[in-house]
Amino acid sequence: MKSTYDNLEDIMVFDNIISPAYQDWLYSIVNSNSFLWNRQDITVIDEEKYFNDKRNGFANIHNLFEGELDLKTFNCKDVIHHNIKIINCFFPLLFEFIEPLNINFISRIRIKAYPAIGTNLIQLPHVDRSTPNTWNVIYYFNDTDGDTVIYNERAKSDDQMEYLLSKDVWTIKQRVSPKKGRAVAFKGDLMHSASYPKNKSRFILNINLSENPESEVSQNFLKYN
Repeated sequence: MKSTYDNLEDIMVFDNIISPAYQDWLYSIVNSNSFLWNRQDITVIDEEKYFNDKRNGFANIHNLFEGELDLKTFNCKDVIHHNIKIINCFFPLLFEFIEPLNINFISRIRIKAYPAIGTNLIQLPHVDRSTPNTWNVIYYFNDTDGDTVIYNERAKSDDQMEYLLSKDVWTIKQRVSPKKGRAVAFKGDLMHSASYPKNKSRFILNINLSENPESEVSQNFLKYN
């Protein structure tokens, strides 16, 4: 059921990583009228100097987990968010990444819904993590537009990311288009951006994973969205 769409040194894209029936079920959950969302007007960098940057704009977010979850023992610590009822729906998907990415820990899981705005505005480049032993995974719930843009530029510290943002010059390494059942995994220090869809809302699952415990990499966990 799983096929590798591309396999670069630090980017992997999977099509049909889970069965069509499971894809449909997950989409029905997040697209339900009863699913609760938190409106967030600043979605990328929560710093005043970026507040008026249109690339830092609106999305709906549902936080599932933030802390440290050991996928071998299921021990949790330093938990900030923990929505176990919804998280349980995603464990079969999460386990698909353990072997190909060689990861053992989850630090954050969030669902995002981007509204259609009539143009594919690309959001501010950023990183979630700055260490090479971490991975970002984005799972696409539905077919739409609004690519994930991954850049060649890397940030291994807060200062390096600030420097790259001040230059605001980017070279694209790969673009990944949303497709139902598709997932992209890329190293945590790669700068990247989401894009808004033109005509149909874009639903994604955003997962931050690591090979080592959160305590070993927390000093490099950048406080960006």
